[in-house]
Amino acid sequence: MSCQTDSRSPRLARLSLLAGAVSLLAASAAVQAEQVIKPYFLTKKPKMITIDGDLSTDTNGAAAPKFFTSGPIRSMFEGISQYDGASFGRNFIPPDTNGAVGASQYMEVSNGAYAVFDKATGTRTALMSDVNFWAGAGQTGASGDSRVMYNADAGRWIVSSFGANVKDLQIAISDTSDAMGSWKSVKFEGYAGLPGVGGGVADYPTLALDRNAVYIGTNNFAPSTPGGGYQFRGTTLNVIPMNSLFGAGAPSVANFKQFVTPYTGSGGDVDRGYALQGVNSSSAGSSGTVLAASLFEWDNVGFKVNGLNASSAAGASLSTSVYTNMSPFVAAGPGRQPSAAIAANRRVIDTLDDRLSSSVYESNGRIYAVKTVDTGSDYARIRYTVLDADTFAILSEGEIGQAGYDYYEGSIAVNADGRVVIGYNRSGLDEATGKISFMAQTFKTLSDGSLAAVSGELLLKESLTDDYHNGSLFGSPAAGRQRWGDYSQVSIDPNDPNTFWLIGEFAREYNLPEFGHPGGTGGSRWGTWIASVSAVPEPSTWMMMIAGFAAVGCMARRRSSGQSAASQAA
Repeated sequence: MSCQTDSRSPRLARLSLLAGAVSLLAASAAVQAEQVIKPYFLTKKPKMITIDGDLSTDTNGAAAPKFFTSGPIRSMFEGISQYDGASFGRNFIPPDTNGAVGASQYMEVSNGAYAVFDKATGTRTALMSDVNFWAGAGQTGASGDSRVMYNADAGRWIVSSFGANVKDLQIAISDTSDAMGSWKSVKFEGYAGLPGVGGGVADYPTLALDRNAVYIGTNNFAPSTPGGGYQFRGTTLNVIPMNSLFGAGAPSVANFKQFVTPYTGSGGDVDRGYALQGVNSSSAGSSGTVLAASLFEWDNVGFKVNGLNASSAAGASLSTSVYTNMSPFVAAGPGRQPSAAIAANRRVIDTLDDRLSSSVYESNGRIYAVKTVDTGSDYARIRYTVLDADTFAILSEGEIGQAGYDYYEGSIAVNADGRVVIGYNRSGLDEATGKISFMAQTFKTLSDGSLAAVSGELLLKESLTDDYHNGSLFGSPAAGRQRWGDYSQVSIDPNDPNTFWLIGEFAREYNLPEFGHPGGTGGSRWGTWIASVSAVPEPSTWMMMIAGFAAVGCMARRRSSGQSAASQAA
């Protein structure tokens, strides 16, 4: 098994929470005095690296869809690749891989290109540039960081992204459940920048929804002087009533509310976290939930959005922030890959940082989240955490990892029965198995909130090269920041809640004639991969489990009988 867990029992969790509360009181005082932010949150990294030229004249060469009649993997097919975006002149790194499953389709959004697939056949039925998609929805331009979800209650899609100006955010809502049908949209200002200076960036916009609202969190960056360097200025949580977006007529931001939490760096800053993720939930109520990586602590921080309803967020307010008291970790370093030809490229893959890069879910009073961490081994690991949805107390946590490999870019989803699927990338130095691979594992939630593995590691897609790097050509050392990700996604099939759909990134072959790309000049290329996975064991597996339980029970009865006989003989 590659899932190494140190899940806490409820009693241990309570003891740990009490001990943690004492330490957090002391830590809180220290934080208020020092306000030491994690350094990698301070400066905006380039979100999209534009690759000029280096085009291929081939027709992409996507792999054929695959379907399976047994085993947890049901189907898989290739999604958008960098070649697709380049065909529109939208050639960017990284892809910011994101997608969602609907009633009959799978929709993918990436930096530069959007696509729609028939989920029954894996056939790509539509491909367009992101700019053309937004033009059809009524906007002018797009600047990446797109996300997509399917609102099963409304039977409609929602897509968000930067506007043409990165201070703006735009939201598109489909008129029907058909992603290839008509869409309408709305745009609003996410973050304008400092007064008198401007130049704001509403960076890393997240996307979540519950019964009351749509939540978009942003990390705000701006220069202090015109033309100066971008620095972190705090966060914004945009809370938009559900009826304003999915009601009759065109979507709007009527009765929405923006909660701006500034960061000054001078002490006393409130810790609302970084990369705010609204918690996706189908539970009814008058509050929403937000979870994020702490700005100052090696921890997550959570808070509530109170006073909501589906028609208005105007009177909403935020609760105080609560630290979750996670087990110790630090930010992970670059990921490894075999790269046999270029030794300098063997550890260059950007595993991002400890932000919650993908969706967070609530089910049955529990919150489920994943992030990339280093727990002291100098290898990246996927840390999963299950929290009490009311108190943010940790019910269980553990890591997905295996010696000799880095695990990163995780994503998670959970259904109403507590079935969980986690997707992620894995890579290492081993030449046989170390290529960057897109993988998954399935779990079930036990009564105490801990996760029990249902499957082992599922290999969904192995990269086509052992030496992915961007910014330099084939056979050269990696140059510049080696962007990967920035996220993957897991979504639940609205027609079958036990079927989960995953999308992640893999490395395509180099863009060279000898690899089938006439006119290519040698750059790395990313690809994306889509798969559906069943979270419920097959009947044969259930029979083996039942037989195993029966055997254990029989052995226990025999031991009990033996002990009783021995007691009577004594």
